[in-house]
Amino acid sequence: MKQRLLITLIFIGLISCKSSKQTVKEPQEIKLEQIRKVIQKTGFVTLPLIFDANIDNSLKSNYSVDFKSNDSLIFESDIWNIIGFLPDTTDYFAFLFHTVGDMLYPTIMTIDKKGNKIDRQIICATGCAGHAAVDVSSCYDSVWINNDLKMKSISKVIGTVETEDSIPQTLNICNMRILDGMIEKNGTIKVKDSDLIDCN
Repeated sequence: MKQRLLITLIFIGLISCKSSKQTVKEPQEIKLEQIRKVIQKTGFVTLPLIFDANIDNSLKSNYSVDFKSNDSLIFESDIWNIIGFLPDTTDYFAFLFHTVGDMLYPTIMTIDKKGNKIDRQIICATGCAGHAAVDVSSCYDSVWINNDLKMKSISKVIGTVETEDSIPQTLNICNMRILDGMIEKNGTIKVKDSDLIDCN
């Protein structure tokens, strides 16, 4: 009788050990679970999306990153707020957020379906940032994200600048920059920025 009871207890112990091992999640599972939670809270961005990158509130943040949580497994330390995820794809997740600098730069980061970073790119021509020498009268940075995940950004700066000649002159300037981009099937973000275009 005692022997039978001992065998039963050992058997129960082995089963409980086995089941407790099965509940331990792999880091990849934890990452994917966290990505799904963040997607649930932010939702997907509706495309096509057109916005003015100069206006702080043109893209509302829908999720604050908490680095004391499992967010730290996914997001880089300079990512504080997430606007939303682009419509789901077969091979990767893509999310839109602001990188902080001279202005809030709209940025996309892609993550593979195992939760690992693929790519990260600013998707704005950023012509309105850092013009110490120019007296800017108007400036805009517009960004388009299309249904096919192709992107375009046009930046136009109008203003005046003082020359450093012996007799300074005030020159009118009109500068444009155009950025074209797309997210490839594998999650790589291709961005091509034009040279400065004189639009006078």
